Parts: sequence; C-alpha cells; structure tokens
Amino acid sequence: ALAANKVAAMLDGRQRELALVAKQPAESAVAFKGSKLEQGIAVTELSAAQRAELENVLAVLLEPYRAGAQAEVRRCLSAQGGLDACRLAFYRDGDIGDDGVWDCWRLEGPAFVWHYRGAPHVHVWVDIADSPAVPTNT
Repeated sequence: ALAANKVAAMLDGRQRELALVAKQPAESAVAFKGSKLEQGIAVTELSAAQRAELENVLAVLLEPYRAGAQAEVRRCLSAQGGLDACRLAFYRDGDIGDDGVWDCWRLEGPAFVWHYRGAPHVHVWVDIADSPAVPTNT
C-alpha cells in the first residue's frame, strides 16, 4: 500500500480525478473484464516517472513470491498488453481517517486483478491469467 501511495502522490490534479473512485467494487467482483475496464486511470495516462514508480509497485507486490511465480505473472501480464493495458484506482470509501492515504486500491488489466483492501483490515485479492476467458473462482 505504501508503494502504491507513492504513485498516488505523484498524480497531478486531472490524473487524481481519474484515479479516485468513490466506491470500491464488491469483494467478490474480481472476474476478468477483458477490454471493458472502466475504473481508475489508464496506465497510458501516466508520465514516464509515474510509470516507473508503478513498475516498482508491481515488483513490490511480486517480491514475496518465488522467482518462477513472478516470471509467470509477468508472462501473463505481457500476454495481455503489459501494464499499459491496466488501470489504477484508489477508493475514497476505504480511506481510513479521511487522510488521503489510500488504504484501498486496485491495479486491473484485462486478465489481471490485484485488489488491496486495507480497511477495516488487510485483504488482498490476486487473480492473474494470460487471457480474460479464464474464469475466476471468487
């Protein structure tokens, strides 16, 4: 969450408006959407520095996993267009203390969902495939 908040802090006014979403999706709403992504800012709207920081976020997310799993995630993400096919959202309704430190956020691509919910306690949903046709089990 701290790494994702570094990206949030780098957003300008217009980007922030695009990235901030009023209400989080339901916890079970992690099915792949293919090209029908709507919430948050498109990664293609980020500057090179912001994009580099988002790459760092992905590295931090993957760090706890074994090297083979990290490589598989990157392969799946690449098969669907990489981070450029993703959107990043920060959710206002999950902002503990209303302090602008985003406790709930989501990085989502056509067949990639990494949903971090830090309120009222931490839950993380991770669904990744190389095609949006793959059903999720949530």
